[in-house]
Amino acid sequence: MKHILLWGMALALCTLGACSDDYDDTELRNGLESLKNRVAALETQLGKLNGEITTMDALIEKLEGNVSVVKVETSADGKSYTIYFSDDTKATITNGSDGAAGKDAPVIGVKEVDGVYYWTITSDGTTEFLTDDAGQKLRVTAETTPPQLSVDSEGYWTVSYDGGASWTRITDAAGDPVKAVTDEGSAIQESFFRAVTQDADNVYFTLADGSVITVAKRSDFYLILRKAPDTATFVYGETKTYEVESNGVAETVVTKPDGWRASLKENVLTITAPAESVENYESEGVVAVIYSDGAERSSIAKMEVVVEKSQTGVTEGDYFTIDITEVTDKSVSATVTAKDPSIYYYVSAYSAATFDEKGETAVVNELKAMFDYFVATGLWEYYRDMYMHTGTYDFVSPDSTPLTAGESYYLIAFGLEENKEAGVLDPSTPVMKVPFKTTAPVVVNTKYRVNIDQLSWYGVEYDVVPSDDLHYFHGIVKQSAFTGEDGSTLSDAEVAAAYVKSYEDRYYDELYYMDPTIKWTDLSSTGTQHMSVPRVWIRENQLASEALRPLVPDTDYCLIVFGVDEKEVRTDVVKKEFHTPAFVPTESCTFDLDVTVSRQNLDIRVKPSDPTLTYMCHLDKSATYYEFENDMQFAADDLFWTKYNLAEGGTLSDELLSGDVTLGAENLWASTGYVVYAYGCTPEGVITTPLTVVRVLTEAGSDTPPATTSVPKLVRMR
Repeated sequence: MKHILLWGMALALCTLGACSDDYDDTELRNGLESLKNRVAALETQLGKLNGEITTMDALIEKLEGNVSVVKVETSADGKSYTIYFSDDTKATITNGSDGAAGKDAPVIGVKEVDGVYYWTITSDGTTEFLTDDAGQKLRVTAETTPPQLSVDSEGYWTVSYDGGASWTRITDAAGDPVKAVTDEGSAIQESFFRAVTQDADNVYFTLADGSVITVAKRSDFYLILRKAPDTATFVYGETKTYEVESNGVAETVVTKPDGWRASLKENVLTITAPAESVENYESEGVVAVIYSDGAERSSIAKMEVVVEKSQTGVTEGDYFTIDITEVTDKSVSATVTAKDPSIYYYVSAYSAATFDEKGETAVVNELKAMFDYFVATGLWEYYRDMYMHTGTYDFVSPDSTPLTAGESYYLIAFGLEENKEAGVLDPSTPVMKVPFKTTAPVVVNTKYRVNIDQLSWYGVEYDVVPSDDLHYFHGIVKQSAFTGEDGSTLSDAEVAAAYVKSYEDRYYDELYYMDPTIKWTDLSSTGTQHMSVPRVWIRENQLASEALRPLVPDTDYCLIVFGVDEKEVRTDVVKKEFHTPAFVPTESCTFDLDVTVSRQNLDIRVKPSDPTLTYMCHLDKSATYYEFENDMQFAADDLFWTKYNLAEGGTLSDELLSGDVTLGAENLWASTGYVVYAYGCTPEGVITTPLTVVRVLTEAGSDTPPATTSVPKLVRMR
């Protein structure tokens, strides 16, 4: 970014320099100094704005990656905020003045469409989606890099969608390019963020274009390994500590690989890698903190650890001494000392793969090309002191161009001296390159612990324990759900999307049309869930009334759990497969059901083959009966609702029959199909026989119900 701005400034100077040597250039140099100051100020602000674009990208990534906010700290002047996230990262955001910008300054933002965020740009009061070469909207956190702003050699605003490889001018509503640097100064946005606010559940990031990014906050049970990456690289014998932040945790247990030491004391996790002289150690493994609330809830926070040779240390070369002092997932720090204190040298971190592919000569020519231009335009001394170094220099790779985590690089240094006769720079030393590898990125992912218990032919109990308080869906589907209509295998994501779609279909009017509408967060779950299907259905949100159906005997099922952001699937699907046992009768009793229809009334006579057997006999509409897959699923459902609807203080024994019984049903729906059914059942609620069903159809309606000489015992209508 800096180089592009300086090229523009140099081009202007080159044009102005086409005058005689006798020309008094005092006024020109004063103007040049003023231009330098404006460019420097613009360059600094551009770096800040491009950093904010990266922050926007990260915020959306956190939404999609199940990362929540742990806390928000406000600066003393109230103008900036430090946001701490559950993935051990943080961001500093500075408020703009209600999004105030210089005239025509472009504003980068995001806009949500159907649960997906896309990049936008506002210029000359018009907001449009940023698009790729094919005209497709650019999705935030997609494989493409975030957009970047810059200024070209003629002082116009430009935008890059490919990490700075190519740039396109930004145009106004009339299609004209927009000036960034003019004689009057520069037009630039103060900040792309307008405000940061929060409530008990979320943090709201309001952008300059008015759009809002909402990130959830944590709940009452969690443990975070702060500043802990997925994979932490140690050198032999090295000790690292990680701050632990937790809430609602009563007990912890720390596990580690062989040969390592790990302990958790006073909210600090201390890990020590084995010494190189130690025998029988594991060079890599997992350090885990298993934690619980002392009751039902438990979870685990873990990180992989690897021990290898140090990436830091001193390397002696013929012309330089390079001491790499720190390597992170995004940067490298080093102290470089030239053995000849009089030479000027250049330092940079360079991709090892690219360097090896291009070769030393091509890399040197590429890097010195800009400096050659400054020599040709007479600006070498100014920019030499800005970009080159002498003696000892403490190098830190720029935040504006972060390195890629887990990649191999060279820290390179080489000298350059001015060839005044040729008007170029000549290398004064060979390139010294010191290899290093950036560490793994700091990422904390959502985890779900699931457990299945109490499996029977018609039901199951299960627990879901999430690692955070973000929303998720969970439920039981047949394993056949992972097979498409054409016989193809569906991905986990496709099944999860179909599961959410079923909720949308069921609650479509409530979600989009009713006043007031419900939210997707009313339908999804948070926190620990304990479910028992079909006997009890406990859920923290009453709106999500999934069909309370028993399972089908002798069938393959799958418990699925996945995180959602509104209705968008945001995590991998956790699956746990199981198979229900077949129903095995414990009694050999059969039922003789004799049903007589008289208009809208039924006369029912039940005769079991075993007069000592206790059983159920109920009535339901045929339409309800046919909603179930088989008789035993229907019987289990009937038993569930029978127990659910017991009178206060009543017992299941009050509903059971035995021996020959005469029952009746009065004033049913006219011309409607019904089923009368019976099945053996114990007072403890165990179904003992298959279901026996008789189907009947009531007659056409009548205002005068038939007279009866006696009132029969009425059959229960479920």
